[in-house]
Amino acid sequence: MNKDWFILSVEKISSLINYYIFLFFVGLVLSLTALLYESYFHCFRVTISLASIVGGFGTALVGSSIFYLRKIYKASINKEMRQPSNEDEKIRELGMYTYFYARPMFAIGFSLLIHISLKSGVNIVTVKETQLEIGFIYLSMFLSFFAGFASGDILTYIETKSSEWATKTFKNS
Repeated sequence: MNKDWFILSVEKISSLINYYIFLFFVGLVLSLTALLYESYFHCFRVTISLASIVGGFGTALVGSSIFYLRKIYKASINKEMRQPSNEDEKIRELGMYTYFYARPMFAIGFSLLIHISLKSGVNIVTVKETQLEIGFIYLSMFLSFFAGFASGDILTYIETKSSEWATKTFKNS
């Protein structure tokens, strides 16, 4: 990252590290909850779809936490971060803090999108409502981990492609 752009106070860095560690453990709990579906939650009539959503959110949080926690500690070790020294840099610090703080939320959103696309893919090819199997939970969790880990790249890709689509669609109108 550009050293001029990476402005965060020590307090903000510490709070982000604690935030990501907390989200990592929340993600683990959600993931383990979904993985225990067969042996525990099946008795409570929890649907595979709900377990898939819970597990997907969990693995998305784990993936996002790993990626962004690593990004913060690497930048700290390499001394790529610096304290804000004036009002302009404090505003940039707020933007940087928001960048790190919001990424897990994007990861959860992408996880939900994965769940919707997988479920619609199953339902679109069948005539009647299909009974989902346990493998649906695992697939959703697996893909959601990568969506969480790569949420920044996914966001950039969607932004670029949607801009291209809008330009093509509305330019010809």
